[in-house]
Amino acid sequence: MSDTLVLLPASDFTVEELTDAYNRTRTDYLIPMPMNPNRMQEYIDLYDVDLSHSKVALEGDTIVGLGMLGVRSGMSWITRLGVLPEGRRQKTGTALLGKLLEESDRGDLPVVWLEVIKNNVPAHELFRQFGFKETRELIVARRAPGPARNKAMALDARRIEYLEHDDVIELHRRRQERMNWLIAFETMCNVRRPAPPTEGNLNGSPHEFPHLSGLLVEYQDGAQGWVSFQATALQLKRICVEVICGDPATTTANLLDLMHHLHASQDAIIENIPDDKRWDGYRQAGYFETFRRIEMVRTME
Repeated sequence: MSDTLVLLPASDFTVEELTDAYNRTRTDYLIPMPMNPNRMQEYIDLYDVDLSHSKVALEGDTIVGLGMLGVRSGMSWITRLGVLPEGRRQKTGTALLGKLLEESDRGDLPVVWLEVIKNNVPAHELFRQFGFKETRELIVARRAPGPARNKAMALDARRIEYLEHDDVIELHRRRQERMNWLIAFETMCNVRRPAPPTEGNLNGSPHEFPHLSGLLVEYQDGAQGWVSFQATALQLKRICVEVICGDPATTTANLLDLMHHLHASQDAIIENIPDDKRWDGYRQAGYFETFRRIEMVRTME
């Protein structure tokens, strides 16, 4: 590590500065995922990123790296960890990761989660060196706009209940499966949270993230399940499926087909879903894998 490297709280910087630094860390990344300031602010708000515990690395007046820390009850989440080209090969990433873990330990957060893109070997090895262990592979996938593959799916339904935001939140509250940070219950609760005050929006109340919608379906053969999603003008996102009973793949495909029957003009993205039997249902409904992340956890002993 450079003797002149300084780590400062991310709260000392504007969202615009953080966004610019983040984008420059990803210029030659496996999956660039560029952001603008509005998307960065949404990311911070949705995923409970605590900027006072997040870190920016500087050499003189130049930002050379950053890492963010999400904070929830009893746990933290390391995200957006990256080093600009001019800060590499100087142990900048190691210093940032170590400082984020110090912040987590200081906050009495014994469990730390993160994800690393599969085949990002240097980052994967760095996390292992700090005691992180792999838990599972998670899939990021997309579906292009278009009609449902199975147009008869609605005829197979005995009952279809259209769910509003509060109904969806209650279903997520009752989920038994441990969800990844991006689609966890706390994230879903944040979807409708008013945006924070900005220069042009001093009280923070007029702007909210689009609400959640959902479908609860019972089928003629006794299968049952629900799908929830956040619909914007161009895209469906934060898609979650739970199969209550019935074949996991078939029921998942039917639920998704019904959703896409109602939203045929929108692109769809799913993030961080486990590679289990439901993934076959996603593929039957027209989804294709774009990349995978490896989820890792470090527990304080």
